[in-house]
Amino acid sequence: MKWVHIGEEIEYDWYELRCQLSQENHLQIYLEGLKNQKLKYCIDFGKILFCRSIDEGWDLNLLEEDLLSGPEFPNLSDGILLEMIDTHLKNRVQKFYPDPIYHYQLQGINFGIDVLTEAFPIIKMI
Repeated sequence: MKWVHIGEEIEYDWYELRCQLSQENHLQIYLEGLKNQKLKYCIDFGKILFCRSIDEGWDLNLLEEDLLSGPEFPNLSDGILLEMIDTHLKNRVQKFYPDPIYHYQLQGINFGIDVLTEAFPIIKMI
């Protein structure tokens, strides 16, 4: 498992997540800082292929059970938004989907979310 930190634009804080998914599968996730309440972001994933909620904590994502072993096990402070490389979920979908896809995880204080998409997310401060 290789982790790539892509959340440089997001200042460190504990964030509460709110999601908005349109009927056309356009996903926007809003982050609100809990320590610094002035920190508010919108991560726009555009049209997505798949998303699912992850309960609190990395260890509850059972499809990625190999996360639990090895020194690369991430902490919440390592990043809020992470691109996951070579995951079970991505590999399963990629077998049936011809175009390149990206697997992201977004971890908030209230829950996390897995997202599969063809595009890079756009991060905006609001």
